[in-house]
Amino acid sequence: MICPRRWMLKRPGWMIPVFFLLSAHAPLSSQDLWQEASTAALGGAFVSRTGDACAGLNQAGLGWREQHSLGLYHSRPYLLRELGQSSLSGQFLTGGGALGVLLSTRGISGLRQSSFWISYGMKLNQDITAGMGIHLWNSSLPDQVFYASGMGLALGIQARIQPHWTLGAHVLHPASWSALSLPGALPGMVLSAGVSFTFLESATLYSEIRAFHRLGIILVEGLEWNLNARALMRMGFSNKPTTFSWGISLHLRPWNIQFAFQYQSHSGMIPHTSLGHAW
Repeated sequence: MICPRRWMLKRPGWMIPVFFLLSAHAPLSSQDLWQEASTAALGGAFVSRTGDACAGLNQAGLGWREQHSLGLYHSRPYLLRELGQSSLSGQFLTGGGALGVLLSTRGISGLRQSSFWISYGMKLNQDITAGMGIHLWNSSLPDQVFYASGMGLALGIQARIQPHWTLGAHVLHPASWSALSLPGALPGMVLSAGVSFTFLESATLYSEIRAFHRLGIILVEGLEWNLNARALMRMGFSNKPTTFSWGISLHLRPWNIQFAFQYQSHSGMIPHTSLGHAW
């Protein structure tokens, strides 16, 4: 006879609908439920980075863009296919700045969650950029297309104070609205600040502090190292939950392939992959 605990481990599918129903009122957000591969590999560091998906991260990073880009991303929490999340991003130069869009979706039969970002970032001067994003999200049920809809704002700024130093600050959802009146339906504001330092001409250290309404203060540390002209290695750490991460990026111009793995104390291994194209 199989004990209940072993049965649960062998049959995790029953937990999946419960997981989505419990999180249906929690929108997909860049710092909570979504991370592209390079950000995930750095433990979640994003405030002082440019990256390839700034529309849903620090929108100020769009101001440094020098190329158009498209990206596909996929992550799989708990290593379960049913919980996999896929995203599509685009960054397009527009004069003195860049327009960014990001669409993410996840779900099972009967419940799907979608998130859409549209953002813009620009240079204020040679060393400072600023950006703003509008975040739309929705959960749909079989009999209700718009079950838990909402929208919020995000603001970011980055400054290169020295050739090797970059400061960044970001506020997620300083103002937001949700159609669902359940407790916790409105996403709380997240304040982030960070610094990056480049040394040895090939390595960059990222350090961030984040004030999260549900978890308090979160610390993030990440290291990025150029192994050669085509390969780049990343590693990172963050607390709440305790997370160790590692990843590698391969530059095969005009393509970029990234793999990342996070180990979280409460959910185990989470793999991330991405494919990018720049022109």
